[in-house]
Amino acid sequence: MEAIAARTVALWTEVARVLVPIIGQRGMSALYERALHLAAAQHRWLGQARGEDGELPVFSSLARAASEQAVDDAIASVTTLFETFDRLLVTLIGASLTERLLKPIWDVPSAGPIRQDTAP
Repeated sequence: MEAIAARTVALWTEVARVLVPIIGQRGMSALYERALHLAAAQHRWLGQARGEDGELPVFSSLARAASEQAVDDAIASVTTLFETFDRLLVTLIGASLTERLLKPIWDVPSAGPIRQDTAP
């Protein structure tokens, strides 16, 4: 579970590094908080990962909350959050620019083992 939490923080930190020069720290914070709010409709625990009003995104809060979940739920929830964030960003800057900026981040190989189907 620690590897998932660490990978989550690393990915979000990289997203912020890429986007803050374009949409600003406040824009990044607002977009992240909105994605958390929307994704929490499917995965309630994501509501625990929100910062205080006006606070910069604290990705360690997300990692801490994720580490308290079952592995499969944490992975599904964080994936939903990334997808939600991506959709919101597309509405702001367009699909082409979003893909150009975030594709290198999303395409990083998984930090965990690959699960294989063992069914006959």
